[in-house]
Amino acid sequence: MSNDFQHLVIHRENAANPRRTRGGASSITRDNRHQHGQNLNAYFQTATANARQQIATASGSYVFKFRYEGSLDFAHLNVHGVEFVSQEDKCVCVVFADEIGLAKFSDHLARLGIVDNDITYEAILDAIVGIDNWTAQDRSSWALRHKGLPQTDVFCLDVELWPLMVAHHPERRRLCASFTRWLQEQHIPQLDQLNLDSLLLYRVQVNQQQAALLLNHGDVRLVDLIPTTGLSYQQLNRDINQLPHNLAQPALGAAKICILDSGINSNHPLLRSAMAESASFIEGLEAADENGHGTAVAGIALYGDVEACNASNYWQPELWLCNARVLDANAEFDVQTIEKTLQEAVAYFAEQGCRIFNLSLGNANAPYEGKHVAGIAYVLDKLARQFDVLFVVSAGNFNGSQDPPVPLTSWREEYPDYLMHETSVIIDPAPALNVLTVGSLVRHNATRVAQHRRADISELSPATENQPSPFTRHGPSVRGALKPDLMAHGGNFAVPMRREGQHWQTIDTYLGVLSCHHQFIGNTLLCESSGTSFAAPYISHLAGRLLNAYPTASANMLRAMLVNHANLPPEVATTFPDAMQQAYKTAPATRGREIAREVAGYGLIDEDALYRSSENVVVLMAEESIANDAHQFFELPLPPEFLRTQKAMRELRITLAHMPAVRTTRVDYAASRMSYHLVLGASLEEVQSSFHHASQQEVDSMPEAAKPNREISATLRGKGTVQSSVWRLKKRKPTEKWFVVVTRQDKDWGGAISLELEKYALVITVADRENEQAQLYTQIQARIALQEQQREQQRQRTRN
Repeated sequence: MSNDFQHLVIHRENAANPRRTRGGASSITRDNRHQHGQNLNAYFQTATANARQQIATASGSYVFKFRYEGSLDFAHLNVHGVEFVSQEDKCVCVVFADEIGLAKFSDHLARLGIVDNDITYEAILDAIVGIDNWTAQDRSSWALRHKGLPQTDVFCLDVELWPLMVAHHPERRRLCASFTRWLQEQHIPQLDQLNLDSLLLYRVQVNQQQAALLLNHGDVRLVDLIPTTGLSYQQLNRDINQLPHNLAQPALGAAKICILDSGINSNHPLLRSAMAESASFIEGLEAADENGHGTAVAGIALYGDVEACNASNYWQPELWLCNARVLDANAEFDVQTIEKTLQEAVAYFAEQGCRIFNLSLGNANAPYEGKHVAGIAYVLDKLARQFDVLFVVSAGNFNGSQDPPVPLTSWREEYPDYLMHETSVIIDPAPALNVLTVGSLVRHNATRVAQHRRADISELSPATENQPSPFTRHGPSVRGALKPDLMAHGGNFAVPMRREGQHWQTIDTYLGVLSCHHQFIGNTLLCESSGTSFAAPYISHLAGRLLNAYPTASANMLRAMLVNHANLPPEVATTFPDAMQQAYKTAPATRGREIAREVAGYGLIDEDALYRSSENVVVLMAEESIANDAHQFFELPLPPEFLRTQKAMRELRITLAHMPAVRTTRVDYAASRMSYHLVLGASLEEVQSSFHHASQQEVDSMPEAAKPNREISATLRGKGTVQSSVWRLKKRKPTEKWFVVVTRQDKDWGGAISLELEKYALVITVADRENEQAQLYTQIQARIALQEQQREQQRQRTRN
C-alpha cells in the first residue's frame, strides 16, 4: 500500500508512578580494620613523598590515585580530608588533598579499627585497597603510549588539567592562572585554552624536555598528541554541460544542515542553489573548500544517493546547506583546539535555525579505551543538549596498525577478524552518546582494473555489497552502549593480488561513494570518496527530509525515528563466522553481546515508512518529559485485527531517545538513565501496580513481553541514549493489552546537573505487512481518539 498518511501522535496515560529505589551496593567490611589502616597508611606515606617530588603550580596541593573494591562513597571522601576529583574506572578514583587534608587522612588511617574512635564513614576507608600517585604513564594518552612524542625540535600537545570545581569557580580560576604562569616560566607557548565544567584543556608548543615536565606535573590529568584526521578522496569526471540548468532552490522553510568540515565550494552547480550561509572559524582562512572533503560531504547531505541522482540526471534540492569551515586546507584541525572551534561554529549556526550538524571527522589519536569520554565527544554531547540539535558523526576510518601489526599480511585474508581488533575501535567523537554515530557499508566491489580485466585476478576486495566496509570501526561506547548507531554506504577498497607480500596495500578506485567535486572545471563535476566520512552525511540527508516532514520534531525525535527504521543487513550478520560469533557472545567480557552489532549497531535505514505511514505500517510518535525515579505508561492502541489468532507475521518496533547531561569525571558519564519495557497486562491498573514504588516485588515480576520474539534485550539496548528493539509476532490474542513503560533513574551525582523533568521521544511502529486488506492506520487512529476521550473524562472527574 502507498504511504499516504502523516505519522500519528500518542500520549502517555495520566498516571505516573514513582520508581522503586534501591539501596547502594554493599560496602567492604574488613576483619582487621586496624591492620588495614596501618597498611594503607604505609602506602599513603610513600605516595605523599612521591607527590611532593612532582611539579605543582601551587605548593601544598597533591593528587592521589585510590584503588578500591566494591562501592566507594565519593560524596563523603572529604570527611577524611581528601576531595573527590574523578572516577577513572570501576576500581580507581583520583582525589586531591592539601597539607591539612594529608594530616587528617593519615590520622584517620592510624585510628581505623581502634575502639571508641570518633571517625565517621569508616566504610570508605574499608573499601580502599591501595594508594598511589598519578604518574607519567597515567598522564600519557593512548596516542602517546603507542606513538611516542614527535621526533621534531618542537611540536604541539594537548594538555588536560584536573577539572577542579566548575569553569568559573574561584579555585578553577586560580588553577588556570597559576598554570599559565608556570607555562610562561618554562617558556612554553600557550596556543589555546578550553575551560568547561568538566574539561580544562590547553594546547601548547613544547620540546622534548618541556614535554617531560608536563608528564610529571601534578595538575595534569592527560597529555595527548594533537588530533589527526587522515582524510582522502578520489576523483570522478562528469560533463558539466549535461546538468539541468538553473536548479530550483529548496522551499523557504526547509530544514538546514550545517556541514562542519573543510568548507564547501558554494559555487558548485549542484550546490549553489541550496547554499544558505557560509562562515569560517579558522583564523585567516575563507569558508571556501580547498581540500574537497567538505564539498563531497555536502553533496551527499544535500542529495543523499548522488549515484542515483546522477543515473537519472534528476537533481532537486530539498534542504538548505550551511557551511562552517572548521578544518584547514589539508582537512586537518587548526592549531586552535577543535573543541573550542566547534563550540563557536555550532552556537553561530544554531542561532541561524540550523537543527542538524554533520561532523565527518575523527581523531585517530584518540581511540575509545572503554574509560572516559572526553574531547570532541564531550563537547558534542553538551552542545546537543544545550541547543536541541542533532549531530551526525562518522565512526572513523581504520587504516591499519603498526604496533601491533594489523593486518599482519593481508587485508583480504584477515577480514573480518581485524574489524573487531582492539586497534580498530571507534575514535573521538564517535563514542558520544547524544549523537548518531555512523559506520560504513560496502556498495561496490570491483575496481576500475577489475571491471576492465574481468578474466584476470588482479584486485580483489575483502568485502562485498552490504558487508561492513574494510575500514569501518567498531564499538561499543560508554558502559557497553551500542556504537555505531547506524550504517550507510561509505565505500570499499581492494588489494593488489599479483603483488606478493603487498596485500596490506589498498586500492579504492571506483569503489567509493559518488559526490560533488570542489574543482568542477570541465568534466570534474563529481568525485568518488571512500570512508565513514561519506556514510554519515547520508544519515544527515535523511534527518533533514524527516525534519521537513515534521518541523517541530526535537533532536530526540529525529534520533528515535531514524533508529526505529533501521535493520541489521543479513550480509553483516553472516560476515562473521559462526564460531567467531559464538565465542564473542559467550566470552566473559562480552557475554550476551552480538559481534555484528558492535560493528553495525542498529543497521541500515529502511526508508519505506520513515516519512509517512500506510494502512498496514503505522508509526506512532510521542514527545514527553519525566521526573527522576518515576515510571510513565503508554497503552498501545492495537486493534483486535492486529492481534488476531491466525498465524501471520506482525511486527512491533519501539525506540526511545533522550539526551542526558554528562560529566567526564565519572565512568558512568551520563547523569541520567532512561529505559523502556514492553509488557502485557490485563489492565493499566495492573501494570501500574506492578511498577509501583511501594510494591515489594521487583520490576522483573512483570517480565518483558514476548522475549523469544524480541531482537535486542532490555539490558543491551538500555546502555545507550537511543534504544530500540523489534518484536516479531506470529499468533496473538485479540483481548491482549500491550503497554510501554518508560523509566528514569538518575545517578546519585546526577541530580545537580539534570533537569527536574528530562525530555525524551518515543517512536513505535506497528506493522502488518502480510495483510493486504489491513486498515491498521484507520483502526489505530480511532483507538487513539477514544483513548484521548477517556483521559479527558478522567481529568474532568479528577477536577470535580
